[in-house]
Order: sequence, then C-alpha cells, then structure tokens
Amino acid sequence: MRHPLSKVVVLLLGAFTLSACDDSIGVNDPAAVALNFQVSTESSAQATSGPAATSGPLRVAGPPLALEGTNGTLTIDEIRLIVAEVELDGDDDACEDQGEGDDCADFEAPPRFLDLPLDGTPVEAFVGLIPPNTYDELEFEIEDLEDDEDDTEFAAEIEALRAEILDEFPDWPDEATALVAGSFESTDGEVSSFRVFLEAEIEVERDLIPPLVVGESDVNPDLTIDIRPEIWFGRSDGSVLELQSWDYDSTGRILEFEVEMENGFTEIEIDD
Repeated sequence: MRHPLSKVVVLLLGAFTLSACDDSIGVNDPAAVALNFQVSTESSAQATSGPAATSGPLRVAGPPLALEGTNGTLTIDEIRLIVAEVELDGDDDACEDQGEGDDCADFEAPPRFLDLPLDGTPVEAFVGLIPPNTYDELEFEIEDLEDDEDDTEFAAEIEALRAEILDEFPDWPDEATALVAGSFESTDGEVSSFRVFLEAEIEVERDLIPPLVVGESDVNPDLTIDIRPEIWFGRSDGSVLELQSWDYDSTGRILEFEVEMENGFTEIEIDD
C-alpha cells in the first residue's frame, strides 16, 4: 500500500527511492535498497516561491523538459547534479537493545554524480544493504568539489568524484554543484542556448512520516521523492528564469541557487 507523505515544498530537495531487488530477505535481515532520484512527470502550473505562491510557469514533461512562462519558454535538455553524504537516521534505542553502538542506527552513502532523466525515469544514486531498524529521518547534501572537508575519507571520495566529473566536463568549476543545459525562446521568437553551472551547496533534513521500517518483513520497501525543476527556474509571476544570462561559455558566470533549489524537491511516498 502506498502512503502519501507531506508535500510541503519548502522542506525537500530530492528524490529518494528504496527499490526491491531480486533476492528475497527474511525478517530481521538487512534489506538491499537502491536510492534513486526522479524528475516529476506531472504537467502543472506550480507554486515557485513557497506555500504562499499560487502561480508559476506551466511545466511540460520531457524530454526535453519545457517550462512555459509569460516571458517565453525555457527548454531543458540536461541536468547534472552532485549529491553527497546521504544518510538515513534510525532509532538509537534499537542499537541499545542489540548491544551495539549508536552507529548501528545510521546508514551513509558516498557522493555521486547524477545525470537526471527528464522523462520521469528514476536514476539510481546509491545501492547497498540497510541494517534492520526504523528510520525516521533522511539527510543529504547537494555538494561542490572544493577541497574543504575535515573528514579525510569524505575528502578522498570528493577527490575521486572530481576526477570522474572533469573527465567528462573539463571546465567544471570546483564551486559548482549542478549543470543545466538547454535553450530559451522569448515571446518574440528569439532563441538562445545555454550551459549553466549552478552553485547550490545545500543540506537537507527531512522527517519520514510514517518511518521507513527495514527488517520487519521479507519485502524491500520503496521510498520516493519527486524533483520539480519548474520551482528552480520559475517565478511566482508566471515567468521563467532566462538562464542564457548565465551561459558559462559566453559569460564565465556561475548562478547561485539556494532556497529555490531546496524548494524544488517536493513529495515523499512509501511503497510497501
């Protein structure tokens, strides 16, 4: 049964799916889970500046992803994203009952570089065994490649990810956390292409209601959060952000994103 959770736009940042694997599991066994990100496929006018906003651009499902605004149409062909330090926080009491340390309640995953499908297909970010527990909070970050980490293990993971990204995008700035490519067509028919790097280092903490329970049955539960790019690039007056103004190839500029990007990750559902 699917239990819809809160859709409060201001609290969320990403899509998270725990998907079943082919191998069966037993009660009290770890569950093999995959963490996925998914662009929402619903076409709708969506609030873009928090709960008070009631209007915004009309999003047309892709690919490509088209955002139709009052000032023109923003077409998105590609979204790349760095996701880091994904963590599920569990019940510490369960650790005491098992005679283990507090770390048994948490699951952490390393940083990944994602190519988000624009047709609503989930993309796998992480996969691994989750220890039996009741998990009541999801934490994760949108991260850059700057070498400013005190944690030596995480710094090494970021360095390895930097090498992977620079192999595909040699000009990726260290301070960038995402890349968006596409075009903007104004109302007078003028078309401008863009390739924009976003600076949006954000940490998100989200309560899971109901909690994610692992190990009480032989079913691997699914957990999904939708991404809504129209909230990132739309405005409450119905217009869209003209991203060509931050085209990196022609301007060398990086677009700073904070609240808008955090608000663009909206819905959590659990399948069990």
